[in-house]
Amino acid sequence: MAVTREDVVRRAKVSAATVSYVINGGPRPVSAETREKVLKAIQELGYKPNAVARNLRMQRTFTIGLVVPDFYNPYFAEVANGIEEAAMEKGYKVILLHSGYESAKEAQFVDLLRSERVEGVIWIPATSNLELPLKLSEFSIPTVVFDRVGTQSELTAMVADNYSGGYIATRYLLDLGHRCIGYISRPVDLSHSQGRMRGYLDALKERGIQPDPNLIIHGGFSLEEGKRAFMELMKASNCITAIFTFNDIMAMGALRGAWEMGIKVPQQLSLVGFDDIPEAAFSCPALTTIHLDKVEMGRRGMQLLFQLINGETPGPDSTKAVEVYLVERESTGPPPAG
Repeated sequence: MAVTREDVVRRAKVSAATVSYVINGGPRPVSAETREKVLKAIQELGYKPNAVARNLRMQRTFTIGLVVPDFYNPYFAEVANGIEEAAMEKGYKVILLHSGYESAKEAQFVDLLRSERVEGVIWIPATSNLELPLKLSEFSIPTVVFDRVGTQSELTAMVADNYSGGYIATRYLLDLGHRCIGYISRPVDLSHSQGRMRGYLDALKERGIQPDPNLIIHGGFSLEEGKRAFMELMKASNCITAIFTFNDIMAMGALRGAWEMGIKVPQQLSLVGFDDIPEAAFSCPALTTIHLDKVEMGRRGMQLLFQLINGETPGPDSTKAVEVYLVERESTGPPPAG
């Protein structure tokens, strides 16, 4: 038979109210000695409190919603891992919703998250439109957005230092001697894409190189799109000796494109990605990339959400961009002679 709270009461020889105070907390303090007796009884009996009943009494769900645009990109998997770790440490569970970069699916999530009575949401939008996470905020559901910075000051954002990443990657290629450096970007209306683009452009200008629009191409979300963008870029210009890509998925697609075009990496062309997903170290050649601690970013975003749930105003330290740095591997080298 299942162990009940009454069994704990009898074993600890205390009142039912005292057991409740120890398990759920309450206005009445419990002495250390009494608390120890109750906890010992719980452990000996193997009592498992009914979480559903507790939540109903407290009018809490201890549930967080997480909206991601892509299950298949390892970047989002690592971010989600950090979010779930931090949530579980506080006794929360996470509902994961996948939009597949479809705005129509995102619109359905608003009503779904409200019906689940989530206590907060971390939203990684498919587009630059922040109306949907803003609507959740208007429904008094604390919301943190990832990777997007909009004009809506009501939303709290967790971002990486995208500008520094773009600047560091491009400066590194310049230091290797490259002068004709292409960039495979994401849609320019996305704030993190804009940040990486600005870093790329500023690094070129700092060296007295006038950016060439013909060396910039916009890719999609997949390996196939990365390959397509790479091939188009290489056909558009015959001077390119290095390419910086928006993320590692695009860079790996570009590696495939280089192989199909008979271009040797890094002997004829250097390639730098962004994110440092686990697969980057196992590509052939291993990918030089900008490292972003994605698990830490997820944990920090979850901590930020807890502040909002608790009615606190996040300070500048808690919302500052997550730092990035270069990881040098095998896909980069000096430009070919001549």
